[in-house]
Amino acid sequence: MSTIQGTFNTGVQAMLSQAHDLSNISTNIANVNTTAYKEQGTHFETLLNEVSPRDQKFFAVKTIDYRNVDKQGTIATTNRTYDVAINGRGFIVTNTSQDASGIWQYTRDGSFFGKAVPLPTSTNGVPDQGTLLTTADGSFVMGWAADANGNITETNDLKSLTPILYSNNSVFTPKATTAIKLQANVAAGIEGRQHVGIPFVDAAGNTRTIDIGFNSDPASPASWNLDMASTGVDNNPVSVTFTPPNVTFDTFGRQVSPSSGIVTATVHDPAGDQSFTIDMKKVSQLGGDSTITVQNIEQDGYIEGRLNKTYFDKFGTLIGSYTNGQVRNLARLPVANFNANDNLNAYPGNIFTQSSEAGALRLGSVGSPQGSTEFVTGALETSNVDLADQFSKMIVTQRAYSSAAKIVQTADEMTQACRDLKR
Repeated sequence: MSTIQGTFNTGVQAMLSQAHDLSNISTNIANVNTTAYKEQGTHFETLLNEVSPRDQKFFAVKTIDYRNVDKQGTIATTNRTYDVAINGRGFIVTNTSQDASGIWQYTRDGSFFGKAVPLPTSTNGVPDQGTLLTTADGSFVMGWAADANGNITETNDLKSLTPILYSNNSVFTPKATTAIKLQANVAAGIEGRQHVGIPFVDAAGNTRTIDIGFNSDPASPASWNLDMASTGVDNNPVSVTFTPPNVTFDTFGRQVSPSSGIVTATVHDPAGDQSFTIDMKKVSQLGGDSTITVQNIEQDGYIEGRLNKTYFDKFGTLIGSYTNGQVRNLARLPVANFNANDNLNAYPGNIFTQSSEAGALRLGSVGSPQGSTEFVTGALETSNVDLADQFSKMIVTQRAYSSAAKIVQTADEMTQACRDLKR
């Protein structure tokens, strides 16, 4: 009877193991469309049972679950600003508390949402509003914050991370012009004055114009005397001094003087002088219309700008774009890695927590020693479940379960036969 008892135990254990496997398969199928879901599999191992005191031994089966965390899911485009997918190993770091006093979590689900929060600062007496990035389950997205100049210090320490938060009233301070580049053609053979108005930004952040005149020299057709003028914000004339006083071209229309192609100008504003260089290396003297022809003007100054939009780049950096055309780093997502990512603890909400089996945490960024990991913006990682493979496993599991049930049924019939021998 002990042998039949072992048959019952083995058959029942086989049914339980196959049922457990089917549970994992059904979970995988249910989450086939879950963002960044990682397939859970079943590993079967032999199990030694003993019947004492007769020391009857027989083998059954037991199950051990595993999760394919490092198996990459397909990257699907969403075109949503706050969606980022990790292509490669690693996780995004989140915390259950805004002050980072909660549970540290790690996720591959890069679907972020902006949450409006009040800030302790104010603009013109009106409290500032900020945007705080959270995950779908309300956890706070953590990263390295940028300083006022957009510089980011990366540290391999969770304590260095803060919630990704930016002010909606963020201002990009103006920058006075220090250099101008002019690309133009002064019409050859035309007497008189040809001029061009070039915009610049003054020390107070105002957009102004400096008027540059090219005056023909009858005694030397290849030489042009310069004059410059400007007006203040009150439209009153402001004097401008400059050096050298003229530019000269060769017979091919190429500028030869000044040899550097640089003219230095100083605008004498009442509030203080402002000097900048004017690069005229690309100014030529060729036949043309009755006036100067401008191809391009560049200057390095800009007026004050207000935050217009934010977006992530491929390095996981949250960038702010301002109305003055400037951009600045606001924060950066770290990439978290462990020695054995597959051994992390899985929890609801597409999150993992650190376990002793996973090993030590390492924080880095894309571009640091994180292998080939990169962020794909405007996209999300899909589940790594292969639906066809799961259906194949389901058929095999169903047959194994039916076979195990047949063993139990046969053992039951044998027991009945033993019982009937008494008759």
